[in-house]
Amino acid sequence: MMVITCTMVAEQIDERLSGALTDEALAAWAFDRFYDVELGLARFEEGAAARIADVLDALMFSDYEAFRLNEEELRRLAALLRMP
Repeated sequence: MMVITCTMVAEQIDERLSGALTDEALAAWAFDRFYDVELGLARFEEGAAARIADVLDALMFSDYEAFRLNEEELRRLAALLRMP
């Protein structure tokens, strides 16, 4: 079973910030990871489930103009994931 970690999600945000991923690609990745958990194909890192779920929730709709995240917001989410 895949384990979705804070580091994994933060790295995807970093990829978006570097220009290697588009908003659409990041949103699709987040959507897929969120539903992997819902379908029982993956689980969140122990002790960080709520934090990861909240970030994925914000990311999976970020390709819609009304929910688009700017660089500062993306950096804040990545920092949240990197907190001990």
